[in-house]
Amino acid sequence: MNYHIEIINCDSSRLYENTSISEALRYSGCRDFTDEALCKTAKECLFELCQRITPKAVCVKLPVKTEGALVDFGFCRYESRSLVTFLKGASKAGIFAATVGVGADMLISRYSPIFPSKAVITDGAAGAAIECFCDIICREYFKTKEQERFSPGYGDLPLAMQRDIISFLDASLKIGLTLTDSMLLTPTKSVTAIVPLRDN
Repeated sequence: MNYHIEIINCDSSRLYENTSISEALRYSGCRDFTDEALCKTAKECLFELCQRITPKAVCVKLPVKTEGALVDFGFCRYESRSLVTFLKGASKAGIFAATVGVGADMLISRYSPIFPSKAVITDGAAGAAIECFCDIICREYFKTKEQERFSPGYGDLPLAMQRDIISFLDASLKIGLTLTDSMLLTPTKSVTAIVPLRDN
């Protein structure tokens, strides 16, 4: 069966405008979101990051069937009670893979040996930025609530599903997203996810 797989490109300026500085600091492990100097540094790191990233995603909408603990997407099947619960009431699902690109990893690596604290904040900003991008995808492409998504590795859904998603979406060719032998995404600031599509 053929599905319409779509590539989404996002202007990095949108992520700069919409990524929360407090979220960037939270991802950095900071607890004080009111420190003016720290917030200024985080904003500077986010600005520099957004000069270097290339947010891209590949998405598809397809039928999904559940039976007991089994979830069947057509291109793969997994047993996951937590995913069945998450998809309750949805006859279709959105599947996507998203990344902000290698620029984030390169910038973090550049700062790590010379400005470790800046590397940590840049890493947090990149984490917040990819989450912001995922929110945009959910809201604008799938027309669902922000953060209403479920990723491989959550609950009892195996991380190995990332391999099936990347292969099915041809994400390696389309957006440069690959997997390590331990099933981790490269570039690191990337996400694969499932979105429930319910009739309103």
